[in-house]
Amino acid sequence: MGLYINPSDMTKEQFLAKHAEPLHTGAFAFDDEANATKTVVCLIDNRAFTAAGVCYDAEELSAFHVPDGRPRKFFTIEIEKLAELPGFTKPVLDGLRARTLY
Repeated sequence: MGLYINPSDMTKEQFLAKHAEPLHTGAFAFDDEANATKTVVCLIDNRAFTAAGVCYDAEELSAFHVPDGRPRKFFTIEIEKLAELPGFTKPVLDGLRARTLY
């Protein structure tokens, strides 16, 4: 795990409320053509702070589902919306579109 969103002009929660949709079932098919332009973000409450991790493939999504007592919410988001965030360069976005990160 290692790809997180950190907006510079709003909180993670505000960014997700503005640009993402709640994923109620926790299931997301990365290989479904309907999801080709989307990915999943997991908002984890670490008590002292929240983290919003990008689930860039099925294995990463599974890792974020491991129960460890921390509350979490899942969202779907258009990959293009991540381009607004620091660190989401063209190679990173291209990797998300291809569903692999080097």
